[in-house]
Parts: sequence; structure tokens; C-alpha cells
Amino acid sequence: MKAKYKELKKNYIKFHFLAYFLFFVMISLVLGFSAGQYATRLNSKEIDRLIKSKWSTNKLEPSAKTGDEEFLRRVCLDLIGRTPNADEVKVFLNENNSDKRKMKIEELLGSDEYGKYMADTWIQIIFSYDGKRKVKAPTYNLVRNEFSGSFNQNRPYTEFADKLISAQGFVTSNPYALYMGRFETPEDAAGNVMKIFTGRQIQCAQCHKHPYEKITQEDFYGVASFFARRKVLPLLKKDQAQKITNTISRMEKQITKARDNEMEANTDGTNDMNEEMMKKDEHKNVKKQKKVKNKNNGQKYIPPQWAIDSLKARMIDSAFKPDLLVWDAVNGQMNYEVKGEKKTVYPKYLGGASVSGDAGIDRRSLLANNITVTESKQFAKAFVNRFWKHFFGYGFVNPVDDFTSNDPGTNPELLERLADEFISSNFDIKSLFRLMLNTEVYQLSSTPNSTNKDDHEYFSRAVLRPMDPIQLSNSLLITSGYLNTGGLKNKSDEELAKIRFRILQLFIYTFEDDEMNEAEDFSGTITQALLMMNSDITEKISEKKPGNFIAQVMNKTKDPEERLELIFLNTLGRYPGDKEKDKYLSGNTDSEDIYENIQWALLNSSEFIFNH
Repeated sequence: MKAKYKELKKNYIKFHFLAYFLFFVMISLVLGFSAGQYATRLNSKEIDRLIKSKWSTNKLEPSAKTGDEEFLRRVCLDLIGRTPNADEVKVFLNENNSDKRKMKIEELLGSDEYGKYMADTWIQIIFSYDGKRKVKAPTYNLVRNEFSGSFNQNRPYTEFADKLISAQGFVTSNPYALYMGRFETPEDAAGNVMKIFTGRQIQCAQCHKHPYEKITQEDFYGVASFFARRKVLPLLKKDQAQKITNTISRMEKQITKARDNEMEANTDGTNDMNEEMMKKDEHKNVKKQKKVKNKNNGQKYIPPQWAIDSLKARMIDSAFKPDLLVWDAVNGQMNYEVKGEKKTVYPKYLGGASVSGDAGIDRRSLLANNITVTESKQFAKAFVNRFWKHFFGYGFVNPVDDFTSNDPGTNPELLERLADEFISSNFDIKSLFRLMLNTEVYQLSSTPNSTNKDDHEYFSRAVLRPMDPIQLSNSLLITSGYLNTGGLKNKSDEELAKIRFRILQLFIYTFEDDEMNEAEDFSGTITQALLMMNSDITEKISEKKPGNFIAQVMNKTKDPEERLELIFLNTLGRYPGDKEKDKYLSGNTDSEDIYENIQWALLNSSEFIFNH
């Protein structure tokens, strides 16, 4: 009995030893697999390697590394949309830590200014300039605050895009709805959404087959059909809004009855595909429905109940504010005409399957999911390409929103790797930016050499870029000194937002071209130059006025060289050179005019206006 017990005990120990051994083997394999996965993740050094391979192939020598002054100015413009002030420059230049550039990138990504600049940038992307003319300061700031919160919290880019594409409701309660509220037609919405979020210009197929892509007119209208039921109701004045609400309230029973009929029938007379479309391969599994007599009293588009309820609730609020209600009707189809023949088309994903035309289907949510999930690779590529251009001056594909099947871009392998990394990080925007900005390539000087002076494709030097309107207006505000002390220090956030909005709009209108497209070059018009030379803004910055930086410098020190250094640091982000000191300090340095003239000259210099 004792021997048997010992044998059992021995076997028990062996069993547990084997179990523990297998457990540790399994853990080791898992850790090893994870480590292997991590090793294949993209890092900044790998980005540099893929870029350098193109230099070697194209016999390019890179420019030198930037100095700290140039790097600080560039990264501030690119991440927070403004130049650094004098104090920020001095602190950075005096920092001895070898990782100070990496630390600065982290600091800026973690700042509130990062989210605000990203919000401004995206407002500029998704609203054309004609749209901006219609946006008032309170609305602009409402949308800006919502967007900046999302970017500062580092919400996934998929979430941001989904909210924009599928947004419904009042703009005051859902600022994302302003995007869908800006389009006049389903065609406009389809072209803009696909261009911005997938980088594909399908609007070329609106009237005929796409000249360069396998996109037909039917494909275009299939995408446009996702927006066919989108309705926009402006409520600009209280009496007008009250009349609309009263009318809808009186008709609510008829609307409810018509909606019930639509949902019961699933279709009305406009929902049937014609025989030609039924024969298409993509429609072979779509069952043709029986025609049901239309019982909706001739009303073409029927609002959902939530829209009616929201409108009634909105008018109960005594504090009326102008607003916009965006909603999708429960019914309605997309029609287009070909050679005089009217055709009806169901929603259809680009290059994919059709979606049922039944009543009540949330079409825009389906499209948003298709773009951000099913087509996530192209969705990621479009974002990566857009912001690679933002940081490096050119995209891999140019223009950034014109991907075509016959143009893989200047570095297709790197574009693929960056897109894959973006997807695997769950569309973590800050993580992607961190990868890009910590590369050696980002920190190259803009001064060309004999081999790369004409390089606009392989990023062997930094590209000299004009500030965008947001960067310029922000930089003028920070350079002015009004935000730090004096003039604007005691203004409320709302007052500051209105001032900033007026300045921003001034620059946006000045820098647009005749067709309201984004200006590519600052120095393109006389108006732009005159604005900088003679505007009230420049005058308030360059002339000694209570609270501005020139007044602060004059009060702080009497030493001419120190005054000159402070003006250079605050305006250009660097100390003046010996020749500049000789040039600017050769006159009567006791006169205030000389420092005002220096400030004016620096503000109007190419060094201030350009990101370099």
C-alpha cells in the first residue's frame, strides 16, 4: 500500500511538472510570436531606410540635418499651426538633452493647440471656401471645439470619418452634421466624400465613363444614391422655424400614416429597377418587388419620426439660435438620365455589391462602414498620403486626393507599409505622426545641394512651403504678443475666438484663387502682398502699441542688441547673424522707429512667410 502511494505521488509530481513545462513552453511561444510581430511593425528607422533606397536608385545626396532653430519652427508650424515665440525658442535652444527633438514632438502632440490646429485643418479640408463664407463665427467655433476634442483625445480616425459621413441631427447638438448640411445635391456629396476619404475622384464619371479609371456613370450614381435621401432644413430665423414646425405638426398624422405605408410596402413606384438594370450581375440576387400603390398622398420624401420630434423639441426652447437640421428620409431613390431615358439606381459600393432600396435603411451609415472597414486599406492610404504631404511638402501620390490604378506613387512600398501600420494601430493618428516626425528625413534642411535641387519626389531635402492661411494667421497672433500680456490677455474665450475667426477668414479669402480652391503659393497675388504690407493687422504688430510685443521689448530692455535679438527670436525663431546686427544697428538705436521698421521688415520677409 505504501509502495503504491509512493508511485502515485511520483506520477502526480511528474504530471504537474509536465503541465508546468508545457505551460511555460506555450507562454514562450506566444511571447516569441508577439516579439516577432512587434519586430515587423514599422518604425522611423525603417521609413528612413525605404526613403534612402530611392535616393540610391536616383543618385541623390540628402541635404544636411536642420539646426535646432529651423527644426523647432518647422515642427511647431506642422503640429500646432504657428511659429514659436521668443521664450519657447530660448528654452529649446538651451536644452542639452540629446532626445530634445523627440521630447518636443511629444510635448506638441500632447498640447491643446495640437487638437485645435488639426480641427482648423480639417475644417479647411471638408468645407470649400464658398462654404466657409456661409459659416458664422459661433458655428465655426462650435465645430472647431468638437473636432479639437476628438483629436486631443486621439480618437480613431475611423470614428471621425464615420461621424462626418453618417451625421444626422441639429448642428448645435451634433456639429459633425454641418458637413452633410453643406451639399446641395447627392452628386456633390458623393464626389466630395469619396475624394476626401478614399482619395478617388469619381465625380469625373458623373456625365460619362471615367477617362482613366474603370468607373462608369452607373457606378457614380450608385454611390450618389447613398445620399439621395439626405435632407437639410435651415432654421435661420425663429418665426420661419416656427412656421415650419407648425406645418409639420399639423401634418404629423398624414406623415406617420405615409411612413407606415412605406415601411409596410418596402417600396413605392420609384423603387423598382428597370429591366436593363435587373440583368446586371450585381443585381442578380436582388428580388424584384411587387408594385404597391403609393399611399403617401404625393409626398416624395418622408421624414423619420425622430426628426419631427427633434424639431418640435427645438422650438420649445425659448433661447432660439440659428441652426441646421440634417436627416435622411425613409424613402426615395436616385434617378439619372441617359440619352433622354430616366434610370433608377440602387445604392452601390464602388466596385462592389448593391444595397437594397427598401424604406428605412440607413444608407449613409452603410457607406461609412464600407469606406472605413471594408475599404480600410484605401481609406488609410488616403489619410497617410494627405498628411505625408502636410509634413514633407509632397505626397507619394499628387494631387493627394487623386489616386488612380496606373499611378502607384513615388514610393509604393512605403505607402503600403504606412497604411498597414495605421490600420494595425486602430487608426491612431498621433502614433502615425510620431513615426513620420521622428525620421531623419523629416529633419533634413531645405537648403538643396547639386544633386537634389530639382527633387520633388523622393524627399532628399525639405520643401520650402508657404504657410497655409491657418498657420499665417496663428503666427501673426502669437508674434503680436497680445495673447501673452496686455491687449487680449483679459478677453474671454468667446471674444478671442471671434477675433481669431475674423483674422482667419481674412486670410482664407485673400489666399483663395478665382475658383475658390486652396492657394498653393502665397506670392501669387498682389492682394496677398498688400495685405501683409499695409493691413491693420501688420500695423498693430509692428508699431508700438499698448500690449503688443514691440511695446514689451521697449519696456523690458534698453540694450539695442538685446532688443534686436528678442524681435528676431519672436518673429523668425532664431538669433540674428553678425551681418544682420551690423545692418539693423547701424542707425539711431535710441529711436523707437528703427525697431518698428525691423519688425515690419521681418514680417514681410520670405523667411517669415514660408515654412522651411
